[in-house]
Amino acid sequence: MDRSEGVAKGRAGRPNYPIEFKRRLAVESCEPEIFVAKLALRHGLNVNMLFKWRREYRAGKLGIQSRHCQTNDPLFLPVVTSATPSKIKPAKAAPREAGYIEILRGDARSRICGDVSASALRLVLDCLAARE
Repeated sequence: MDRSEGVAKGRAGRPNYPIEFKRRLAVESCEPEIFVAKLALRHGLNVNMLFKWRREYRAGKLGIQSRHCQTNDPLFLPVVTSATPSKIKPAKAAPREAGYIEILRGDARSRICGDVSASALRLVLDCLAARE
């Protein structure tokens, strides 16, 4: 059915699509390989309208639903366990990037590069404080 077939004009000249047309497009939009935007474009519809029809279809407002379009069913995946421990080694922590600390005091600039321990930083700060 083309968009223009069987479309009555509603209030303010807006199209009033037949429920069969809405249901057919809503069902088609639920197919996994279908892009809703392309489907809407092919029929000259706004994509938001097609998403609205799909929500209405899933809510049962457009008639009987097909099984694949329902979203309320829980999805269960099989879990496989083994008696022997896995030989997968845990991932190593990513190495930290070497950073730096820069201290500006007046015209003097002190830059400490690399991985700085707390005791080394304390020593530098104490030396700078002693010079004041």
